[in-house]
Amino acid sequence: MPAICELSWQCAGQIALFQLKMNFVRYYPIAGLAFIVFWVWKKGYFQRFKIQQAFPRSERIRYEILQSAVTLIVFTLIGVATFAARKAGYLPGEIYRDAGKYGGWPYMLFTIAAVTVWHETWFYWMHRLVHRKTLYKHIHLVHHKSINPTPLAAYNFHAFEAFLEGIYLVIFTCLVPMQFWVLMGHTFYAMIMNIWWHLGYEFFPAAWASHPILRWINTSTHHNMHHAKFDGNYSLYFNFWDRIMGTNFPDYEKHYAEVTARRQREHERAGAAAAV
Repeated sequence: MPAICELSWQCAGQIALFQLKMNFVRYYPIAGLAFIVFWVWKKGYFQRFKIQQAFPRSERIRYEILQSAVTLIVFTLIGVATFAARKAGYLPGEIYRDAGKYGGWPYMLFTIAAVTVWHETWFYWMHRLVHRKTLYKHIHLVHHKSINPTPLAAYNFHAFEAFLEGIYLVIFTCLVPMQFWVLMGHTFYAMIMNIWWHLGYEFFPAAWASHPILRWINTSTHHNMHHAKFDGNYSLYFNFWDRIMGTNFPDYEKHYAEVTARRQREHERAGAAAAV
């Protein structure tokens, strides 16, 4: 991160360059590595974990790669605009460096929990908004062209949706001061989970979706169903809003059980074949 500097074109440029490098260097290597390992190199080995058994066409994958760049640029612009607005005094909030400020780790742990809850809530209701007919047709359809998404679809958004995806953090930091590395950690975690939900493979245990506690945490199958069926399963990290608002697909737990049962059958079949 560039040294803290006063508002100027030079400083804004340094911030923009840092944001752009950070966004691209984090996203493409991680999403790309996940794609190469699971969708190319070891796809035969991991086939039993795959949620949808088919593979998308290469032009769809290229589209996901290119459109993700639009999202990363929008995220960069949000970061630069927020920095400039705060320096100019038009926007409240504080991103601080001193880890001991505001009481140290207890406060930082509070902000981690608070921003996670806020992100979950923002994402759910924003997601339902962009599924309204007009917004879906002109904006969210870009993301939903990936019916069978790859990890490279994680940031495959229309520019306006990318703005909606990123602005939650600006709103949060207007109200809650955040330590810089806590903020960076949250954005990295959010990116990893987004890639995970778009991975297209289910690795969680068979009882996860029906377990009395674990069922409140989402799975890759949960979001994969959203891409395949469109009008349900809107939540992000947790299965809270979908459950209390009744927007889970009614067959989510059944479908999860089928995916994991198929995985187990194919594992047993492979074991039996190897033993012969």
